[in-house]
Amino acid sequence: MQDKAKNNKKKRELVFKPYKQGTWHNPYATRQGLKTMVYFLVFVFFYLILGAALQFEQTWLRVIANLLLVIVCGMILYINGAHLGEAEAALGEIAYGREQSGKTVSPKDVEHCYHPLKGWYIFLISIIPALLICIPHALMAEKQVYSLQALPSWINAYEGHEEIMAPFSYYLNIDTSMHLMDIIRLIARVLIFPFANIATADRPDLMLVMDRLSPILAALPMLGFPLGYLTGPQSRAAVHGDIKTSTKRRQRREKKAIKARQARAKKNEII
Repeated sequence: MQDKAKNNKKKRELVFKPYKQGTWHNPYATRQGLKTMVYFLVFVFFYLILGAALQFEQTWLRVIANLLLVIVCGMILYINGAHLGEAEAALGEIAYGREQSGKTVSPKDVEHCYHPLKGWYIFLISIIPALLICIPHALMAEKQVYSLQALPSWINAYEGHEEIMAPFSYYLNIDTSMHLMDIIRLIARVLIFPFANIATADRPDLMLVMDRLSPILAALPMLGFPLGYLTGPQSRAAVHGDIKTSTKRRQRREKKAIKARQARAKKNEII
């Protein structure tokens, strides 16, 4: 019971203040979405650099390492979204105060105010490249099976020997050219590199599942942004709570100091 009481005392006090709600889709939010898209492209660059290093033979180690990479990317965007949400909640409080005092609030100021759906709008803008690549890939994905590569050129020296060339006729007629869907599949698997590492090419059934889920898997780290953005009002309330708590502490110290001075004054009078 004492431990629970201590934990309750340690909890930060939340003081929610009214704020003016902005619009969830506007040019400012679109620009924020494009900025967040840069994070997505940077993450893909990290996938290319770190992907090969995370292809461990041990399954458990490969799964943990690649999922940890996705979590780290998601946490970076969570912090970014939380920072923007708190800043826009503060601007919403300022705009609300202006309205209450009879001042006009410009449309640009309203665009910068907090709206709970704005984080999701920014998220959707940021994953447009992933959706354009991964949705067609997911719809057209097929189970990939291993096939022999092109035969070496020295085989051509035996073209006149039917008994030798007959077994190789099938492989000589294989179409090894790269098509549009092959390019799309290559890009899509780069976008979901950590999950492709988990599946590996040796497990075509699991890789097919990853291909089908590629739009979701590619967007998964980006979910950190809207989830962090939603904490904006609560983070702002925690700031107000800290201010209120520090004010109470200062007032208590001042009261103690006044009582101490009064007590010393009474002793001096008695003496």
